[in-house]
Amino acid sequence: MIVWISGAYGVGKSTLAEAMAAKMKNALIFDAEEVGNAVRGSYPDCPYGYIFEDYPLWGEFCYMLLKDVHEKFHKDILVPMTLLRAESYSIIEKLIRDGIDTRLIVLEASYQTVHDRILARGEEEDCWCMENIELARAGCAALPGIHIQTDDKTIDALCDEVLKQMY
Repeated sequence: MIVWISGAYGVGKSTLAEAMAAKMKNALIFDAEEVGNAVRGSYPDCPYGYIFEDYPLWGEFCYMLLKDVHEKFHKDILVPMTLLRAESYSIIEKLIRDGIDTRLIVLEASYQTVHDRILARGEEEDCWCMENIELARAGCAALPGIHIQTDDKTIDALCDEVLKQMY
């Protein structure tokens, strides 16, 4: 199974993926941001923009790598990565079309909760994540998938809730 975990920057995607991986028997975390850094870094002057989803090859490479890793290693794969654009859901659609059980979990939280979580992880008030909280919250809210409110939930409670949704 592949579980893509989306949500606003700072909502807790990576923290949830780590908690889930610790509770699952056969899971690994796939870092789609590494793929994005490689793609964007290969072009001079960021011609497509700052968000990885703006680079057509990012989605294609994520799809190809996820499919290959899933087929070769037979592990559950957790992908903590914000998807903002509805067309990026095609990554998940292709995996499903290939017969791979793929789910999208969308973590939601209030502006204040996301703001406070970003500060708690050591970022500054004027960082890129802070400047794009509302953009990310709106983009993620429009995605299909299982939407889960995270306000006032511990990571253990959230992890248990997501795992119940999965199995």
